[in-house]
Amino acid sequence: MMAIPAGGDALTRAEAARSAMARLLAVAGHDLKQPLQVALMAIECAVSDGVAPRAAARLGQASDALVRLGRELDDLARTSQVGDAPPRLGPVPLGPLLAAVAAEWQPYAEAVGVRLRVRPSGGRAESEAAMLATILRNLVGNAVKYAGRGGRVVVGCRRRRGRIVIEIHDDGPGIAPERLAGIFEAFDRAGRRDGAGLGLGLHIVRQTAQALGHAVGVRSRCGRGSVFSVSVGRSTHEASGGTVLHG
Repeated sequence: MMAIPAGGDALTRAEAARSAMARLLAVAGHDLKQPLQVALMAIECAVSDGVAPRAAARLGQASDALVRLGRELDDLARTSQVGDAPPRLGPVPLGPLLAAVAAEWQPYAEAVGVRLRVRPSGGRAESEAAMLATILRNLVGNAVKYAGRGGRVVVGCRRRRGRIVIEIHDDGPGIAPERLAGIFEAFDRAGRRDGAGLGLGLHIVRQTAQALGHAVGVRSRCGRGSVFSVSVGRSTHEASGGTVLHG
């Protein structure tokens, strides 16, 4: 374990603590993937050996949840390394990326009774694909969790002032105005008391977006739902076509 200098100034100690925590998160994210892989293999073997259809469906849901957890551990490990090296930006086709992120959350959305829809886009962002996927995965997952049974989540893009704004709309309960200012802080759960998560998802979104130079935002009305957004630069290789949100 790295020793934090006792005589250094507060900034030096804070940076040493940050570096130590970053290494811890990176190692934890890697090591925790191993038991996940064992669990996934056990589920696959159980289904292959033959189980009742209802049990197979439940095992499939468990497998999907473990796969999603593995991706979230990857996100956590990747975020812990943000700042170590500048990301390499390039053209990222948004249509396939949005579809892939939605496909990850679709089984969970169906299980909890949420309608998840992605509007097609032909836009290309100037970004880094894995990091942008981390942002969108957290925002879409957050929207699905908050929409609640019978709710709806819509993901789409707008072109605005030479940029592309990716928006995630949900018709959940919304966020109280006094909570909005700290919504992207670590361990903030927008006042939720149901034990749903640690409140790290939106913090990961902000940290990753800052590293990419993307702006994230949120607007919400209690009882009417929320809209989270990430504004990305348009790639000079942007393709034409696709559907955009109006407004």
